[in-house]
Amino acid sequence: MQYSPSLYVAIYAIVWTLVSANLDPTVPFDAVEALNWARNAEWGTPKNPWLVGFSMWPALGLTGEALAFYWYASHFAAIAIGMLGVWHLARRLTADTRLAWLAMLSLHLTGATNIDILPYNDNYLLVMFWPWMLWLFVRAMCDSPRYWIGFGVVAGLAAMTKYSTFALLGAMFVITLWTPANRRHYRHPAFALGLLLFTALIAPNILWLANHDFAAFRWVDDQIRQRLNLRGLRGALTAFYPVVTLAVVMHLAGMRFTRANRSVQLAACAVLPPLVPILVYFTLHDGGRISEWLQPFTVPLPALLVGCVAPATGKRAWRISRWLPVVGLTVLIGYVTVLGLNLRNAGQKFAGVKTVSLAVEQRWNQRYDAPLSFVGNDHLATWLTFYAPSQPRLMTAWSSTSRPNIYTRDLDEAEVRARGAILLGHPGRSCRRASFARTLSLWPSLSIEFRETLPFAYHGGASPIPLCVAYIAPHP
Repeated sequence: MQYSPSLYVAIYAIVWTLVSANLDPTVPFDAVEALNWARNAEWGTPKNPWLVGFSMWPALGLTGEALAFYWYASHFAAIAIGMLGVWHLARRLTADTRLAWLAMLSLHLTGATNIDILPYNDNYLLVMFWPWMLWLFVRAMCDSPRYWIGFGVVAGLAAMTKYSTFALLGAMFVITLWTPANRRHYRHPAFALGLLLFTALIAPNILWLANHDFAAFRWVDDQIRQRLNLRGLRGALTAFYPVVTLAVVMHLAGMRFTRANRSVQLAACAVLPPLVPILVYFTLHDGGRISEWLQPFTVPLPALLVGCVAPATGKRAWRISRWLPVVGLTVLIGYVTVLGLNLRNAGQKFAGVKTVSLAVEQRWNQRYDAPLSFVGNDHLATWLTFYAPSQPRLMTAWSSTSRPNIYTRDLDEAEVRARGAILLGHPGRSCRRASFARTLSLWPSLSIEFRETLPFAYHGGASPIPLCVAYIAPHP
């Protein structure tokens, strides 16, 4: 095949960006998290390392639809880079361009590159980094030690996206120790430089964790309790059915599998062993989202699968590859249909948070003729930090006890008093029933000047419920 994989993934990213940005009613809540982490500009967050927040830095000057568009565009640009990484990984493992195309195009079978990836603000970066990290690892181990330099950078960025990257890095470390030939890499200057670059990228996060009571690790513990369950099995079936499907289709098309070469074995030993403790852990513990853990593993697996194809049958790959874009187009059409026709209210989900964000800020401006700087009290207020035009900050300070997921760094009570704030009551309670005592107890010098009850609905077309809005007047 003489087509350009770079052009293909670029078109894929552009189409999915335009469709999602125009049809999705609201961004996922993970976008709200990422924006607030970016504004804090810290070397860590209560859930992830620093790169998820830093990836939103270019969008800090944007508001409204432009900010949402950046969210989708950055996601699918990263996905496109990851898909291209799968192509190059498969090309290195097989030395066959046809099999490389098959591996990349088979990603149309999984939602980890489009629909399923949108709610996870860290996994899209792992989808971008992991295939290239594996490619660099194989190149460094089998071709030239100079690739350790690039590996150190990519591995460091992947590790600062999500701590699950250390599962792969641990397996890779064991591989480098396995034989005397592998251990020779430790004596090469490129390996030392790669390790130095990796350390430089992760060291700031280690310091941040130490200063914040290792909040990211405690956050995971807070979500999970010990209980035997079948979530590990169900998660594995849900995540890996595309690879199983591909293997079956390849067999039916006349392709046969053989013993993998050394480069495929290296990549497989890096990806597959870490899955065992993850699946066992989620079988013994209930809570958390196992799909979020398994999604990034599904992306490089097609490259490993095609690496096991007998060379004599590799030419049959085109029998499958030519139909896979049709599968991808079918998924896209289904996605457009569900959102466009608002099936099961998918096209209006959480649309009300945009409406209330604009309405609340407008009423604030009418009362005080000043930008809205702070919001707080109920969880709903976090959405205003993204959709309110002035992008107010959240009235939540860091606490090692409560470890809030979203907070405002260096929050100052004097500044809040000077600029004023809006407190949102819990949706469904009018101002006669709403209470703001918990929030006001943390800010003794603040007092509510005015309250009003507004109609609110989380989803477009839903029946409105009361929402109490309390105004803390600015005192310059």
